Amino acid sequence: MSRILGKDKRDVKPEKGLIKLKPHNIKPYRNLQEKMASSDRCVLVSATGTGKTYLAGKYAEDSGWTEPGDVLVLVPKNAAKLAWKKVLPQSDIMTYQRLLLKQPALEGYKLVICDETHHLGAVEWGKVFRALTDGYSGKILGLTATPVRYLDNGRNIAEEYFHGNLVTGVQLPQAIDKGILPSFDYITALYDVPKWKRKPNPYTEKLYSSFDLMANEYSCRNILKKHLTDGKYHKIVVFTDSIYSIHDAIGLCSAIFPDAKHLTAHSKLGKKMNLSVYQMFEEDEGNVFLYVVDILNEGIHLKGIDTEIMFRKTRSPAVYLQQLGRALDAGNKTSRVRIFDFVANHMNLRQYNYMQDGSIRWLSDQIRSADRQVIQYDYALEQLELADKIRLLESGSWTETEDSLLRQYYDNGNGIEKLLEFLPGRSRQAIVRRAGRIGICAQRKYLVSEALRNDIQKHYSLKNGWDILTEKYPDLTKAQITNIANRLGLTIREARDKWTEEEDSILRENQGMPIQNLMELIPRRSKASITGRKHSLGIRSIRKRHKWTEEELTTLREHRELSCKEIISQYLPGLTVSMVDRKRKEMGYSSQQAWPEEKVTIFKAAFESGGRNAVKRLPEFARMSDSAISGAAYRCNCKYSGRPTTWTEEEKELCRQWLRIPLGERPTIRSLTDKIPAHSYNGIRDMVKRLERQEN
Repeated sequence: MSRILGKDKRDVKPEKGLIKLKPHNIKPYRNLQEKMASSDRCVLVSATGTGKTYLAGKYAEDSGWTEPGDVLVLVPKNAAKLAWKKVLPQSDIMTYQRLLLKQPALEGYKLVICDETHHLGAVEWGKVFRALTDGYSGKILGLTATPVRYLDNGRNIAEEYFHGNLVTGVQLPQAIDKGILPSFDYITALYDVPKWKRKPNPYTEKLYSSFDLMANEYSCRNILKKHLTDGKYHKIVVFTDSIYSIHDAIGLCSAIFPDAKHLTAHSKLGKKMNLSVYQMFEEDEGNVFLYVVDILNEGIHLKGIDTEIMFRKTRSPAVYLQQLGRALDAGNKTSRVRIFDFVANHMNLRQYNYMQDGSIRWLSDQIRSADRQVIQYDYALEQLELADKIRLLESGSWTETEDSLLRQYYDNGNGIEKLLEFLPGRSRQAIVRRAGRIGICAQRKYLVSEALRNDIQKHYSLKNGWDILTEKYPDLTKAQITNIANRLGLTIREARDKWTEEEDSILRENQGMPIQNLMELIPRRSKASITGRKHSLGIRSIRKRHKWTEEELTTLREHRELSCKEIISQYLPGLTVSMVDRKRKEMGYSSQQAWPEEKVTIFKAAFESGGRNAVKRLPEFARMSDSAISGAAYRCNCKYSGRPTTWTEEEKELCRQWLRIPLGERPTIRSLTDKIPAHSYNGIRDMVKRLERQEN
């Protein structure tokens, strides 16, 4: 909220005719008058801190609506009422929540002002507002800095509730560019580092060491020390995700500034206490911290803020810009402020870039003045790039660097030995299969040579026959070997050794032990073999009930949107699906909670643009099966429309060229997917069969 002609907004009680506008709001105000003269509804969109409240107050004053009962103001929080009472002292003020309990009659009101209009996108509030204003003949004016709900399918509130009537005031980039609001230094880092169960891998171990060094250098404490201990006094607002997180934030900041004053304000303290805290914050002349959750997001501006720290899990550009606006106040335009943005460690690189594109990069790109540019210190990007690389290697996914090495050294299979040195975490079979997948070698229909035939007849029936054959012929899968063996009449492989009395004794003595642990005690037995033997011996699995630690329970709470398998693979590898599922039900969670809106948005964007393959390229969805992705797409009501249902003649000709290649030299059908990206593998295969029948 702006101030009135150089006077502090707390020192002025506007009376009729006293509201004056700053120069940057003169043109938007004229546009607002013209729009409201021709329409009953309108939304004013202007950056946080540029004076939307005074524009609305000026409109009511010039219209002569300054008597009791003339104006109704709807606000998102009680904290915003005080500011409106100073601008329109005779108005009636009510929160959106109050509308759910008591709906006032609007007939007598000449003007209804909807502060922070984007809140009407909430289902219940929007429904009540529609019912309340249906048939209302007065004027309705909406105020917001963000008319689009970014995490709600891009809903435009101006279109839905105000017939598309929109007046644009000063936007945040232009306000900074023109010196209306202060510019700032933007410092971003991770506020804690990801925790992995580290696997013994010589390649990832080097990455872990690099990450540990980086995490120590770029810790929150070191970043704050570097940028804040300049010998000056600072007024700092700290945003946290919950009231319970405030204690941790105070512990971190007080370790750096033990002599500073540390204040808190949140909804549990009550209006009177919070107002007292605000006053203490503004009047203090030393280093002072104010810790809040979201009570300052909308409607409240405090004097003297020169630093802001955000500990946030949210990726909503709307919330981000609202929090940013607390420090960017028109009364502080001559000073350069600092914004510390400590983001959650659960973000991957793609999510981080999406968040930055919707906020700081969007802001910087529109500021033209060199001396007003945002100066950015990005300590998070390097960490997230390295973390994503580790996650890919841990999950078995291939990185772009590994694919690049394959293209450079594979040499039709001659460079496999060199690649085994470069990629110590990859087997020979994995390298050969990946080479075929990315199209640098042809995965050919294997010709059954005399040597291969003899080897299969010799080794297939042995217990370790598959191991011998796949080692000698790495580009053959077990399924291909079995297929050839069946054609040669080898349909039954040699039975395993009979169970010994010692092995049976292990099963009887460890009836409650999970199968995976039993496989370690009896390494030559498979999971199916152990399960079958226990059934034959009449042994029932009576497991001891797992004692859940507080850390494990916290993991279940924080990752409710993941499936049981995802939780086990990523965080609790020692547990079973049934154990996790049972505990989640006891805690009142379903087997899998609905995804957060941010995750749904990312999933839908990937699926609609590139289908299942595009989704699997994102680390957070890399473990999902095709059926799981299809189910998620159905629940999210999204379709992949990228593939056309019709084939062009050029695409058909590529299939015909493939058919003309001699059978022994012909690559797999999958090699066509790179040449015909508009169609799926199954679609290409069906077209090839259809063309083959036509030619025959």
